[in-house]
Amino acid sequence: MGSLKTFFSLELRRARALVKRIYTGKRKLEELPIALQHFLIQSGFMAVGSIHQAKIEWKNAALKFSKTGQWKHIDCVQHNFLPDPIRLVYMKTKMLGIIGLEAFDSFRHGHGGMVIRMAQLFNMTDAKGPEIDKAELVTILAEVMIIPDYAVQTYIQWEEINPYTLRGTINYHGLMASGIFYFNSNFVIEKFETTDRFYTDKKGKFHPVKWTAECSGYTRHGEISFPTSFKATWNFPTGDFTYFQGQINTIIINP
Repeated sequence: MGSLKTFFSLELRRARALVKRIYTGKRKLEELPIALQHFLIQSGFMAVGSIHQAKIEWKNAALKFSKTGQWKHIDCVQHNFLPDPIRLVYMKTKMLGIIGLEAFDSFRHGHGGMVIRMAQLFNMTDAKGPEIDKAELVTILAEVMIIPDYAVQTYIQWEEINPYTLRGTINYHGLMASGIFYFNSNFVIEKFETTDRFYTDKKGKFHPVKWTAECSGYTRHGEISFPTSFKATWNFPTGDFTYFQGQINTIIINP
């Protein structure tokens, strides 16, 4: 069956070739809500110029597979594309310290997917379908907090709830997802929440559950500012389950 890393590298090359031929247009800064205008200016992304790709280099990333489970360290590399909203993430870790485990998380051309492969031999998970498509699309929306240039793409619409709270809606050829962004008094995004993600139970069934992404520790590297800490949480009625946490080492524009 082979390594998912090989498949990830192939899809990465395809995405790079594709987005260089696409121009979807951008919104003018003054067309956006005031909070977003401040956020974009402070981020430095507006001064970078044309951005078609961003590579996010994670460190100290970890997953938890159950509320009572232990944190499992993972190696993680992520690429986001903007002209066409493509997101490719490759992760790897080891079970019992010896068995290789890989994952490929993606949104490409309107379709999302999550493949988890053990020892390059068989797939433990191969999740796909309408629920995964929507969940992966809304994840791209959430990453406005990491890659602010997403905010000016014409496939994202904005609605001001109050001066520090905005609803964003992302639309990819009729596939839509939305969520709410919360800004602090300095117009920095601290939290995103949505009901457009689905929790998969042990039987493979999907359940709509509120999902929250939080970021903190904004720092400046060169021209751009981005959060250094990030975590993702399922907000079950019975209590919260934070299943991902990690730190962003750096963001490379148009690698």
